[in-house]
Amino acid sequence: MQILVVNDDGITSPGIWALAGALRDAGLGDVLIVAPEVEQSGTSMALPPRRELTLRPVAAPLPAYAGISAYAFNGTPVGCVLVGMQAGLAPRPDVVVTGINRGLNSGTNVMLSGTVGAAMLGALWGLPAMAVSQMFTGDAPMPWEIATWAAIKSFPLLERLRGQGPVVLNVNVPHLHAIADVRGFRQTSLSSFFYGHVVDVAVEPSLDDAGRNRLAMHFVRERMPAFDEATDDGAVRAGYVSLTPLTPMGAAPLKLELGAL
Repeated sequence: MQILVVNDDGITSPGIWALAGALRDAGLGDVLIVAPEVEQSGTSMALPPRRELTLRPVAAPLPAYAGISAYAFNGTPVGCVLVGMQAGLAPRPDVVVTGINRGLNSGTNVMLSGTVGAAMLGALWGLPAMAVSQMFTGDAPMPWEIATWAAIKSFPLLERLRGQGPVVLNVNVPHLHAIADVRGFRQTSLSSFFYGHVVDVAVEPSLDDAGRNRLAMHFVRERMPAFDEATDDGAVRAGYVSLTPLTPMGAAPLKLELGAL
């Protein structure tokens, strides 16, 4: 099996290398990474800009990832999928897996996510696709090993998606540092959380004679609502791995079989 791995945090993110290494080491297939040259968070399904596009091979950052083919692309996550599908860098992918994103992609915010957007393009191509994201807490170290474990456990569910139309398995993982602390896996719905409700934007004094102003954006954590555990946001905050099948129109009416998880 050929697995295309993409993210929106960029080629230097530890999350994408941890994910690709885990998929390879689990024997799930041959892995190709195509990731943005720089961070492209929040780009959703944006196409690459109309400018000179470049691609460069990237060496593995750690010996543990030696042998994984990787490329940096100076465009969007969706562009990375286009490159991985059509540029002949490897055999045509059978599966697209995106992430591991630093931060949840949940609620209505899935429409903003480059991680989910890239997976959705793979799904529109008819491929099983999975987006993997992990909650972060301030400056605490990211427990990537928990997210990679959840991704490997969830991977067999992708066969359930094959032939079901464009469906992405959106996986959100709690910020926990031991597998024993994960309460299990839950199929969830999207929460109603909207990023715009918890962000303030302030215009600061002009910077120069041209009248340009600096904008300050502040995340107001105190406005975060409570979430039902049946939703993706609620399940993750309760210590579960959230699994939400998504279509281009929102949550998919597809029942997952989670007994084996």
